[in-house]
Amino acid sequence: MNIGLPKEIKNGEFRVALTPLRVAALVGDGHRVVVQTLAGAGSGFTDQAYIDAGAELVDDAAYAWNVDLVVKVKEPLPQEFQYLRPELGLFTFLHLAGEPDLATELLNKNVRAIAYETVCLADGSLPLLAPMSQIAGRVAMLFAAHFLQKNCMGSFKGKGKLFGGIAGIPAARVVILGGGNVGQHAARVALGLAADVIVFDQNEHCLQHLDLLFQGQLQTQLYSKKALQEKLAGCDVLIGAALVQGEHAPELLTREMIAMMDKGSVFVDVAIDQGGMSETSRATSYDDPTYEEEGVIHCCLPNLPASVAQSSSEALGAASFPYLKELATLGLEKAIAANPALAQGVNTWDGELRHAGVIKALAL
Repeated sequence: MNIGLPKEIKNGEFRVALTPLRVAALVGDGHRVVVQTLAGAGSGFTDQAYIDAGAELVDDAAYAWNVDLVVKVKEPLPQEFQYLRPELGLFTFLHLAGEPDLATELLNKNVRAIAYETVCLADGSLPLLAPMSQIAGRVAMLFAAHFLQKNCMGSFKGKGKLFGGIAGIPAARVVILGGGNVGQHAARVALGLAADVIVFDQNEHCLQHLDLLFQGQLQTQLYSKKALQEKLAGCDVLIGAALVQGEHAPELLTREMIAMMDKGSVFVDVAIDQGGMSETSRATSYDDPTYEEEGVIHCCLPNLPASVAQSSSEALGAASFPYLKELATLGLEKAIAANPALAQGVNTWDGELRHAGVIKALAL
């Protein structure tokens, strides 16, 4: 199979979907891999490393897209729409619930698009989303601790509060909305920084798991609007970490609820790639990562793991490569027929929207 690896062009996106090691494995299996120059530079992989792995290096993105299957990290941007064509295979994060224009483009161009985030095992777990969610949760809390400071390496308007406190000075109060992979790993970092942490979730079994996992180091509470409102008053950091597979993120936060938080507190909406959890949420970029609403600093970066690109690229590659190898070896149609998890990943196919969650989110 002819496989293409174009350079990511999203703002602040330094990850790469294939490392040289995995390119070498594909070439060893008899596949042709076309890599755009500097595709791996942001993750520490040189062009020469890809050449040594057996890849064909090209300067023009058009050549990396002129293949059977394109492998990426993030969704195609409007300037890449020109490369979409019928029967092109695309294996990447898509998050179509928050990208209706992209969904329309994929459908109109009859692209066969498989989304990492909806590849789903029989037990309901999401093997390709999981490592990025874990990293996003950790990075979200590190960013929150940074933005909570005042005049630290820039003109920030945080409360100027130390996460862990000291003797006689209370620790920061952290509220995490969602106890899945993002929430768990955000909590781990917050606890490591000695913050006071509470996690809300609608699933009692999830909360029981967190209680066992953290051995009583944090509080857990079943979600209700009233219970959340009580905790938002005096909250220093709020993390939006809820997910409904393929669908728009649950919008659980109103403007009035955000206004209950203290001025200079921080809200990191990790769910922004699925549309966001608050009516005050809108996507930001690494060029301009934050804004204020109701006096609360909002950070809504849709690609948080890009800030630790080397670790993220290795983790994503390790998780996705077995599925990519199957797609390359069997071809898209046979691989999807043989692997139910991959079949769940199909979002668009020859002009048809396939994933139930995406269909619901886009009202199609």
